[in-house]
Amino acid sequence: MSVDDRIEELQEEMEALYGRKVEVKTVREWIADDGYVPPENPSDVCAELRTLLDHLANIGVVVESADHLSDRELYAWLIDQLGAHMAVMPDSFLHFSPIGGGSEEDNKIYLTYYATDADRADWKARFPNDGLPPKKEPPYKREL
Repeated sequence: MSVDDRIEELQEEMEALYGRKVEVKTVREWIADDGYVPPENPSDVCAELRTLLDHLANIGVVVESADHLSDRELYAWLIDQLGAHMAVMPDSFLHFSPIGGGSEEDNKIYLTYYATDADRADWKARFPNDGLPPKKEPPYKREL
């Protein structure tokens, strides 16, 4: 099945579920409709990241668990995500996370920077043979 066929199938499923026409586009297309086209190599990465995050929020994209990345790393990661397809639905959000893949590395980052003490204890109880990485504060604190 082609990507276009799958998108059409998903649109039909969402229209049946929500009772109205649903438009699916790439995140890049949605933020362009919001009036923003991010530059590939911005001169001021911090300012451009803030602008990109604002436009993502405008279309219902929430970025989380990203304070372990520098502004440059987060901006580059977000640019890579802009090809993802999404539907914009009222009162709904799409969560983007650079550690959302569930890999060993993602889990290590989660346990190091984002897991609460209760989450870490639960992890240790479920996986007693896995060592827990030391807990650290994320090096970059930003309000996303």
